[in-house]
Amino acid sequence: MKIRRTLLAALALFPLLVQATVYYVSPSGSDTNNGTSTSTPWRTISKVNGLGSSLHAGDQVLFQRGGMWREKLNVPNSGSTASKITFGAYGTGAEPIISGSVAVTNWTLHSGNIWKATVTSAVKQVYFNGTMQNLARYPNTGWLRTDVSNSTSTTDAALTQGSSYWNGATMVLRTTNWSYDTAFVTANSGTTLTHTSTGNNNGAQQWGYFLRNKLSQLDAAGEWFYDRPTSTLYFWCPGNANPASNLVEAAVLDFGIYFSYQRHDIIVTNLAFQHQIDASVRLSGTYNVEVSYCKMQDTQRAIYSTGATQNIHHNTITRNYQTAVYLLDNNSTFSYNTFTDICLWPGLGENNWGYFGLRCNGTGMVVSDNRFQNTGYIGMVIEKNTLAERNVVRNPLAILNDGGGIAIDNADGMILAGTSCWTRWATSRASHRSTPISFRWRMGSTSATSASRTPWWNTTRWPTVPRAASMWTTRWLALATR
Repeated sequence: MKIRRTLLAALALFPLLVQATVYYVSPSGSDTNNGTSTSTPWRTISKVNGLGSSLHAGDQVLFQRGGMWREKLNVPNSGSTASKITFGAYGTGAEPIISGSVAVTNWTLHSGNIWKATVTSAVKQVYFNGTMQNLARYPNTGWLRTDVSNSTSTTDAALTQGSSYWNGATMVLRTTNWSYDTAFVTANSGTTLTHTSTGNNNGAQQWGYFLRNKLSQLDAAGEWFYDRPTSTLYFWCPGNANPASNLVEAAVLDFGIYFSYQRHDIIVTNLAFQHQIDASVRLSGTYNVEVSYCKMQDTQRAIYSTGATQNIHHNTITRNYQTAVYLLDNNSTFSYNTFTDICLWPGLGENNWGYFGLRCNGTGMVVSDNRFQNTGYIGMVIEKNTLAERNVVRNPLAILNDGGGIAIDNADGMILAGTSCWTRWATSRASHRSTPISFRWRMGSTSATSASRTPWWNTTRWPTVPRAASMWTTRWLALATR
């Protein structure tokens, strides 16, 4: 019995005897190094991904500031409550960048001012010296107007290019006050397009649309087209420049850092992410993960999470094309994050209902002290018993209307306090006024209700807002079912 107790005590102390390792990664390093000092760093994220179970609780992986890696980081193991695994930065200068793009080289002249190069992975976006370029489209600016449109067919007398010309193109169509839908043209007969369903029947309301993703429409500087069958990128540089003399980047990687199912007790801090075509940070069924002091810009989404008890704070999120942060979490905290210029590009966000700054729909969520500046549609969408306090939403509804600065969906026990919305009063085609706060569903049930109706709530000190006001502030508002 004494021997058994001694053995159990030794096993309990074993984790404390294992010294944590710090791994260093530098663009000037080598994967043949041991990676355990700043003088012998590794070079690639691929080497980090290969650690697997050799990455232990308490270990750190630090990337050199000022460096860039065009790879995806797959978190290879979990930490513990007492000893978390950290991914961070070392040295001085700007945050290390994990990029979802490749630098395009080996350009040849295709025709006129259009150049071409081989890119083996499908291209989602193109950047010229850091600025996003336009997928070839018609018209080059502005909108066409439908004559008659339903969910799978659109007719416009202005389409004079002839039958079959638009086969294979993508159509971006304003289908409602609150959505842009993307559909794929499957047939073109005269002035009628047959396309995949948008889910909306527009009738003769003459909504705006444009067509894109045809090489024949690459007719202006700053436009590009990617031909999947031949893996060829075509590009007309701004100012008719030679792409070989400039930095041209093609976004091709889905995630910046990926946490596979049930990873836990991990910290990600002081890193920068750009050009991911799905999400910069993907948390898949994770828990006890902290993401802080990171920058995420020029990416499809910043964070997509399906986990619990996460702590996401003090991040800077800029120029995302789809809902910037989507949390399908429970009991997570989201605080002190800054959003700027989110979902301002029609056709790059979600179909039907999207273009948000933040959307969270779990229970026990805390959303506090966040700042939203310029959002395509709604700044925050919150649900259930979320505690939302001291958030500021400025200039939502930048490209859509019939919404609000904050949308409350299916609330039951929600508290909304100390929150300010600076928003515009707008009138849509359907004469729905946009409001600082909108209620998409009746509180605590699944029966739809109009944002203009009085919802069911319990409230004290409800603010009185003049009809022409542009600022709306809560001191305290509690939402519950009856």
